[in-house]
Amino acid sequence: MLKLRLKLRWIGGIALTMLLASSAANAQLKNLNPFDKNKNKSGAETPQAVDSKSAEQFYLEMKDFAEGLYNKPQGEGANQQDSDFKKRVDSEFENLKRANAQRAYEVNLSAHSEVKYVMEDRFRVYSGLYDNLLVQDLLNRTGQSIIPKTNDHLYAFKLVADPVPSAETLSTGTIYVTTGLVALLDNKAELAYVLAHEAAHVYRGHFKTEIMINLAAQEYAERNNANLATIQKRIAIVSAIGGAVLGGGLGHSVSSTVAGGVAGTAAGLVAGAVVAAAQQPRMFTDWNRVQEDEADELALKWVIAANQSVDEIPKVYQALKDAGDRDDRVTLGFLGRSNRVRERAERIQKLIEEAKKKGNLPPNSLTSDPDFDILLAEVKRDNGILAYLHDMLDTARDNLAKAVSIQSKDPTALYFYAKVLQETAKTDDDRKTALQYYRLAAENDHRHENYGANLHKAVALLRPDATGAEKQMAVDLLKKYLAEYYLSSLEAREAKNDFPPHLETVYDYLSRLGEYNWVVNGEDILKHRAQYLAENASQIKIPDDAKAVIAKPVVNKPQK
Repeated sequence: MLKLRLKLRWIGGIALTMLLASSAANAQLKNLNPFDKNKNKSGAETPQAVDSKSAEQFYLEMKDFAEGLYNKPQGEGANQQDSDFKKRVDSEFENLKRANAQRAYEVNLSAHSEVKYVMEDRFRVYSGLYDNLLVQDLLNRTGQSIIPKTNDHLYAFKLVADPVPSAETLSTGTIYVTTGLVALLDNKAELAYVLAHEAAHVYRGHFKTEIMINLAAQEYAERNNANLATIQKRIAIVSAIGGAVLGGGLGHSVSSTVAGGVAGTAAGLVAGAVVAAAQQPRMFTDWNRVQEDEADELALKWVIAANQSVDEIPKVYQALKDAGDRDDRVTLGFLGRSNRVRERAERIQKLIEEAKKKGNLPPNSLTSDPDFDILLAEVKRDNGILAYLHDMLDTARDNLAKAVSIQSKDPTALYFYAKVLQETAKTDDDRKTALQYYRLAAENDHRHENYGANLHKAVALLRPDATGAEKQMAVDLLKKYLAEYYLSSLEAREAKNDFPPHLETVYDYLSRLGEYNWVVNGEDILKHRAQYLAENASQIKIPDDAKAVIAKPVVNKPQK
């Protein structure tokens, strides 16, 4: 997945290399010097003037210019029709949506989980869409609750199993957030804001705006007597999909270049890269400053209208910053530059204060609810295990600690929290704390899922100075470990072919209902079925055609 996240920047790097290597591009740079301070005869801006604009000023100017081209029709009166520029933009936007639809198809079919056995550990590994239906439903309901009822666009919010915090927004309205991102949050109000922010990018039309800006670069350069390569470099700085657009020749069809590839020479390579880059997974760090600020502001309005607490919003940025400070890998997905996170946090805080002064906040806004907290604990547990397996130890310890604080009888959360504490223990007291959680995991492991706790407890007793009672306890623990491992293996062989792959998730549902001990048994199911048929045989209606088949005598054909 990291490769996918870096592909956008990779495309831009390849395009720039090809541009600089092209003699045609070098000649173009010589003929149109971006540092020429003279104006042309018509008084149009020089390249120096264009190059000196701030990133935000340049983006807004390009946006206004592109929208002007897009909205200006061709012809007059009855002959009036859409401009060629508008047709090109609409065509490429449709291409992008088709590509995003294919991306959604691939992700939506990706839900997978399987039980892994590694030495004494037994755990479920998730990939693709997170396969907990309750959590998926809660995430989607939270997202839908903040979308204004007057918004005609349809959205879908889905959770992907990945310990790195990130969000991927498609132009079609589907929004994917990772377990790593959700696990950083502490309540429903924080999640509502994150989902609102992502949906705001779609609502504001940022995907189409970027396509317009990139396709308008040539016209903008001609009208301002500016160097096209310079304009495109500026776009690359301020535009999420502009990183791949670093050459000349925007007249080519963007749809002719497939996502993930850049072909052609520097003088004619740009067009295909526009949509190619846009088709890459969209992450929260990809949008430019203006777009992020627009999405933040709109998300705040939606959260207020949905009666969610705005006081939780600054905590989102603080949680992201803290996670990034602890582990640099967290910044690969959601954070980006830490100074930009601080800027956005300060800006959103000012907006909240302004809303409070104006009295625009509801008197009894919501923060969270117990049902959400329990489901969030399951996400933190599963993401904590994923983080542990990726050696993201700070994230793993934090996620699992919060999971056991909410679900104190969850044996899997207790067991892996003990493992993280044991592996990172610096003192004897730390190791004792880990053993306490191993004990709790064993006491609550009614379905033989975390038998490894018995082994770890036994190993801790294998000391030269162990007493006779401690030695006997270690013997009993080792025997229990082997017995429960065997029982678990038998159940796993049966479950592999006869029960759903998300069996542990169903067990989680049972635990939520107070049933901690029941384990599905195929033989018991068959016995109950046979008993039911025997007791209700007289009441079971058999169709006439079926009766004829049943009554027809069976004739054994002679063997040849």
